[in-house]
Amino acid sequence: MNKSNLFRMLTVAIVAVLLAPSFTNAQAKFGIRGGLNATTVTFDNLANKSERYGFHLGVFIDVPVINNFISLVPEVSYSVKGTAFKPLDKRQTLNMDYVDFLLPVAFKLGAFEVQVGPFVSYLVTTPDYTLYEDTKVIIDAFDKTDAGLTAGLSYNFRPFFLAVRYNQGLLDITKDNSRVFLGSGKSAVGQVSLGVKF
Repeated sequence: MNKSNLFRMLTVAIVAVLLAPSFTNAQAKFGIRGGLNATTVTFDNLANKSERYGFHLGVFIDVPVINNFISLVPEVSYSVKGTAFKPLDKRQTLNMDYVDFLLPVAFKLGAFEVQVGPFVSYLVTTPDYTLYEDTKVIIDAFDKTDAGLTAGLSYNFRPFFLAVRYNQGLLDITKDNSRVFLGSGKSAVGQVSLGVKF
């Protein structure tokens, strides 16, 4: 399955779940969440990599499948990602900001909640990559879509919750014009969030 088909399927699934409360008696809850990102991209040939810090802000709906136990929690969020590196003496960043579409399944265990599921991301910035040894700039160096798995744990103190989450990209996001210099690269994002359900 290619990336565009995966993106379409997850988008359709999110829309279907968002519309589900209109046709069922499920007591769905809407919510917002936001917080800190620590991100990197595992480029094989990029020396002196380190995390880039940013933020995420999203909206979601919690749709019960089995009351008080299992829910679907589709989410759309804006997420500041990328990686930092140090080609010479100065720290540089690749600023890669995405819109994330997540579709985790939530397992409710008292005050705690475990979430696992897929995500698809769309790159909304157009970062370039500069080769510092000859100052060449590679334009439009990265694929627009990414996809992978998300897993998280949250603690609920209603109506608020505190959560940690890890999103691992499974696709190589480098294009051919940059892969010869950077090698393959997959995204990894750790998040700490504060949220509220309505």
